Amino acid sequence: MSSRQEVEEAKTLREVLERIGEARGADRVSLDAILQSIGQRTFGALLLVPGLLLVSPLSALPGFGSLMAFIVFLFGCQLVLGRKCAWLPRFVLSRTIERRRLDRAMRFLEPAARLSDRVVHPRLQYLAMGIFARLIGLICLMIAIIMAPLELVPMANTTSGAAIALFGLSLVARDGLLALLALTATGAIFYFGYSALTALLA
Repeated sequence: MSSRQEVEEAKTLREVLERIGEARGADRVSLDAILQSIGQRTFGALLLVPGLLLVSPLSALPGFGSLMAFIVFLFGCQLVLGRKCAWLPRFVLSRTIERRRLDRAMRFLEPAARLSDRVVHPRLQYLAMGIFARLIGLICLMIAIIMAPLELVPMANTTSGAAIALFGLSLVARDGLLALLALTATGAIFYFGYSALTALLA
């Protein structure tokens, strides 16, 4: 991402949704504008964004799942490597989303934000920091790798997006318990994804 002024770190899901909704763009909003509204140094929120978009109605757009998986893979790699500032190639940042579709997706996610604000808070913080944060990055990039074949399985990438969003939110809120719940969900994704693909290819 291009170098801009630092953005204060978001602390809640509602803050992340508000910043996405305020991203610059009248008729269309670029991924660069969305991610710049979040900030380049907040990997939790940066993972949360593609996870949320995969859960939203935007996931029905052709090729959208693959694009989000690629973004998650790059962010996961950089988190594992301990980078302090996120980077995406220009051809990804230049991709745009219709403003009306983005606004609709944010409205769709508002109930989740209200629930999150009530139940998510800092706890077991060491599980969402340091080496554990890098482990979360590794798990997210592994999810991103399997998302391409899972496109054959209905709703699989939406479920993958939910797990990525939970991991991202755990980093944003420093909620280690949420990270453990996301890990459990990830195990289920791998198990049911493998079972579904095996059944389809049999």
